[in-house]
Amino acid sequence: MKVIVVRHPHGKSRTFYMDGARVVWGAGLVCAFLLAAGFFLGWYFINLNSTGTLTRAELENWNSALEEQRQDVEKIRSATTIEMDALAVQVARIQGQLMRLDALGDRLVTMADLSGDEFNFGEVPALGGPDEAGDTVPSLHMPAFTEQIDALTARIDQRSEQLEVLESLLLDKNLQDDVYLAGRPVRKGWMSSAYGKRADPFTGRQSWHKGVDFAAKDGSDVIAVGSGVVTWSGYKGGYGLLVEINHGNGYVTRYSHNKSNLVKVGDIVSKGQAISLVGSSGRSTGPHVHFEVLVNGRQVNPSRYIYRASR
Repeated sequence: MKVIVVRHPHGKSRTFYMDGARVVWGAGLVCAFLLAAGFFLGWYFINLNSTGTLTRAELENWNSALEEQRQDVEKIRSATTIEMDALAVQVARIQGQLMRLDALGDRLVTMADLSGDEFNFGEVPALGGPDEAGDTVPSLHMPAFTEQIDALTARIDQRSEQLEVLESLLLDKNLQDDVYLAGRPVRKGWMSSAYGKRADPFTGRQSWHKGVDFAAKDGSDVIAVGSGVVTWSGYKGGYGLLVEINHGNGYVTRYSHNKSNLVKVGDIVSKGQAISLVGSSGRSTGPHVHFEVLVNGRQVNPSRYIYRASR
């Protein structure tokens, strides 16, 4: 076989003579080169796919995994939102309870006559202490934090119940102190007639005086010696204008010969409150107040209540 090679139109040409054996060897070399190139390219693409190139199936798997993770994150976000809402409700409840406890504490301070400077519920309690190395408590995760809030709420409820019991006891004590009969029925005056036998001021005969008389300035205040409910306010025979107060537990007091009454039936009066004005109505010789104490419906000597110390 003769092969002529021309480099350009006007250049020299070269002629090669190839026999059959050389042609076969050349074709064999070309085929071997093509096979080697195909093997190399195949190995390259297979190796490249295994080290980073994604197939469609692998891409779909990745998308599916990402979608699952996205759904998990959304569930966590929703659960966190619910927990935070519940936590906000608990915090609001605790704040309401603390405000209630502050108000209750202020009432107890007033009722117990304690110093407001010592027990000031409007101020944050003073706290402190040395910062010791190694005593740091690790941060709490959400479940532990929620558990501590629940425990704090339970303790606040318990303290609230205890304070309410204490308030009730103080109220009972104050009520007992208020209804405790003690003192005189006038702010200024003097005892003009004692309880018991005496000469009647109108007839001169011996009679039984069922109360005590306090002479006082006309029109001055007549005061209650204990808290109670007014059961009579008006004119009553020889008593003239009378105020009668029921103090409970069988105790009743009467204030008579008044110039005018300042209270009416059904009124609740407190110890020391002005209930009438000194006068001389009814069977009387001058401005004074006739004072009686009844226990279970019977008049007793008021002196034991007049001179005993107030609670």
